[in-house]
Amino acid sequence: MRASLANWIAAERGRFILLCPVATGAAILLYFALPNEPPLWLGAALSGLSLAALAACWRLPPARFAAALALCAALGFARAELRTASLPPPFIAPSGPTDLSGVIARIEPLPSGERLLLTSPRLDRGAALPRAITLLPRPDDTQNFTPGARIAAEVLLFTPGRPAYPGAWDPARQDYFAGLGATAHALTPITILSPGHPGTLALALQTARARIAATIQATLPIATGSVATTLLTGDEQAIPEPERQNFIAAGLAHILAVAGLHVGIVMGLCFAATRFLLTRSERLALRLPVKSIAAIAALAAGAGYAALTGAHLPILRSLAMASLVTLGVLAGRRAISLRGLALAAMLILLTTPEAIIGTSFQMSFSAVLALIAGYEAWQRRHSSQSRAPRLISHIAALAFTSLLAGGASMPFAAFQFQQMQPYWIPANLVAVPLTALWIMPLGLAALALMPFGLAAFALIPMGWGIAIIVWLTARIAAWPAAMLRVPPMPPTAILLFTAGLIWLCLWRTSWRRAGLPLMAASLAIYLAARPPDVLVSPDSKLIALKSGNTIYLVTTARNPAYTLAQWAPVWGGAPLTLAQCSTAACRIGPVLFALAPPSDCTAALIVAPIALPNTCPGLPAITRASIFTNGAIAAWVQNGRVTLRTDRAAQGNRPWVVPYPSTTTSN
Repeated sequence: MRASLANWIAAERGRFILLCPVATGAAILLYFALPNEPPLWLGAALSGLSLAALAACWRLPPARFAAALALCAALGFARAELRTASLPPPFIAPSGPTDLSGVIARIEPLPSGERLLLTSPRLDRGAALPRAITLLPRPDDTQNFTPGARIAAEVLLFTPGRPAYPGAWDPARQDYFAGLGATAHALTPITILSPGHPGTLALALQTARARIAATIQATLPIATGSVATTLLTGDEQAIPEPERQNFIAAGLAHILAVAGLHVGIVMGLCFAATRFLLTRSERLALRLPVKSIAAIAALAAGAGYAALTGAHLPILRSLAMASLVTLGVLAGRRAISLRGLALAAMLILLTTPEAIIGTSFQMSFSAVLALIAGYEAWQRRHSSQSRAPRLISHIAALAFTSLLAGGASMPFAAFQFQQMQPYWIPANLVAVPLTALWIMPLGLAALALMPFGLAAFALIPMGWGIAIIVWLTARIAAWPAAMLRVPPMPPTAILLFTAGLIWLCLWRTSWRRAGLPLMAASLAIYLAARPPDVLVSPDSKLIALKSGNTIYLVTTARNPAYTLAQWAPVWGGAPLTLAQCSTAACRIGPVLFALAPPSDCTAALIVAPIALPNTCPGLPAITRASIFTNGAIAAWVQNGRVTLRTDRAAQGNRPWVVPYPSTTTSN
């Protein structure tokens, strides 16, 4: 046994360091899963204890390794605590019309207008707020806004609402870490108090983005111009919603999310062009380190592209990976490796720990992990020399790449969005090469020609390539089951899948196959998960009741579209039937829906979005008071037993959660 363990350790030498970001990420996930905010000293204390243990165990390799992992975990936990504590608390927006002023930091094009991001906002001429506010101008307000301008308007403010059901996507947490406070809708035309004077690099870049977007919109129609704007400026809000949904259904949403693919294309093009130009001269090729110079030029191009497209977290993460690749090239080491991925993950987790709960981090790192490990395993088993024709080899490589990346990231898409796209491989076989070889090169050429007023010569053929992808996504979106709605995945299931994927990709030897049972267990847990029989929205205006295979809907809301969109995947996209209640009480399966004190107490659960007296002692009831106190509520009824889950319990008492009332009310 000891010899077998020693042989395994020897075979996996160099891999154990890869567990460090895994420990850090696990501790950050534990922090976000806590029901209450831990004391700020806890992370520092755990880090100190782990560091002391590491020093004490330095001469004992197994204990030293365990202490190092504990230190990585403690650092992740402490960093998550500090990150949360460093952000200003959310503010409660005043009700009714409010005077708002602020400085335009960013202008985001929309399909029907613009959205302005205001920094240092002031309400009713009060003190500057520490959180930014997004402002939607009136549709008839067609002024030419510029970054850096100070503006004012009378607005209505809206803060993020509570999750649509317990465990659903939490917009308040997202805005908390993004530094946003509220969304404002202008009631009056916006007044420009002072013009914008881009004196900083950030404002200059925003001005450049606005000019690029204006040039594209003046040259290309909205169907292709919106995609071109996204690729060259990072602003994807201008894409019409039907077109965006087609991209998602075809499995090509990553084309619109400027991140690793785009940075890789830009850097690859710059690397190839620089190397080609330097090798045209035999003297330069022999005297200069051409490969190193090309790598540095590529990194500079990638950094410039990242800055131009807004320097969002996904593209910064991709740039960090690209920087490691460049350093590998300069040092003569392997450019792409699991160690580089682990180092990039560690940097991201320690700078922005909240990234681990985001879609971009989960999908991109799972895809890259699978790609690196998959190609490593393939190269160990097969010769790098292929006898197949070059075209077939390229198609096979693209299919293999799409299979690895899509297969690894799709469970995270199912977890985050409750949807799957089964046709992602054929879509990517066409779209990715077209983007890399036609669309992006012409886009970069358009950027170079814009100062001379000649951008149309590159933008128009760029639009042709985009039109092909737009046509392709529309065709694939019309295929049967192109967008599969799947029920929400339990956190336990996605955690088991993640552990299995990491274990499978991390090791070299056959021990890695132990990850497969973990992934199978995650699927079993997911399939065994039972959707709720009752859902009640946090404002009690929307109620869904399940009876057999039918989901009945009771609503008093005028426009429940947002909540319905959030609820749609809960039952796997099953249609909702509007309940017809001719009396004050309706019996739907084991649940009694009541709009008045019920006389029938034989149901398993009463749902009454009213102030309900205790007319049925001992019978579980969801009333207006419990909804007001606990937010959205889900209920499971099985064999007469009722299990309730509230949003209050799911969210816990965290800094980004708007406090729930401490006492119930019957109003």
